[in-house]
Amino acid sequence: MTLSPLPRHPVTIARLSGLAYLAIILCGILAQIVVRSSLIDWQDANGTAAAIMSQDTLFRLGLLADFVVFSLDILLAVTFYRLLAPVDRGVALFALSARLVMSAVMVTALLAQTAPLLLVGESPIAGQFDTETANTVSLFFLGLHNEGYILGLMLFGLHCGALGILLVRSSYFPAFLGLLMGLSGISYLALGVVHFGMPALSDVGGLLLLPAALPEFVFAGWLIVIGLNRKKWEAQG
Repeated sequence: MTLSPLPRHPVTIARLSGLAYLAIILCGILAQIVVRSSLIDWQDANGTAAAIMSQDTLFRLGLLADFVVFSLDILLAVTFYRLLAPVDRGVALFALSARLVMSAVMVTALLAQTAPLLLVGESPIAGQFDTETANTVSLFFLGLHNEGYILGLMLFGLHCGALGILLVRSSYFPAFLGLLMGLSGISYLALGVVHFGMPALSDVGGLLLLPAALPEFVFAGWLIVIGLNRKKWEAQG
């Protein structure tokens, strides 16, 4: 089997990856915090439906922001593989696979988030249900999306863990980036374990988002500003 050639411009690829990563973070904040957190009230189906109907454009913008995130995730799965395969192709392939499967899970879950557009909007389907039922079913599907989203984050935790191993073992990225991404991976996995396995500690789960997300900002910033050490990349490649 012939191995694929190494990228000719690894620093450029690293910096473009950093920009894509930053876009993922910003779009993710828009979709999860600005849109979903502001419109969805898990204790009030009628209030949630009213909020979505009154902020229809914002809700749709959140859907598009998520689509941008998952599209860029596919891109990063490939570019990170190209950049880190020289360290260990097996671990790099695992990282790529975990991120691609995560994207598939989250896109599938995103389908459930379109339910309010069909049930409480002006679509022909909306008129088939009474208001109370439509609002309740709509909130159910939003909850289904949330569960799928957390499953996706657990897969992302596996990706971050593998990424952390590769970064630590590489000579052209500083080891502290690998440690940070490893912390991020553990935090995302712990978030899912708490959510599904220990619901009584659900309030604690939210605290795990900080150590999960901050390393990603640092890694994205490093990629944008520094890229990687070209000489060490060539030596290891």
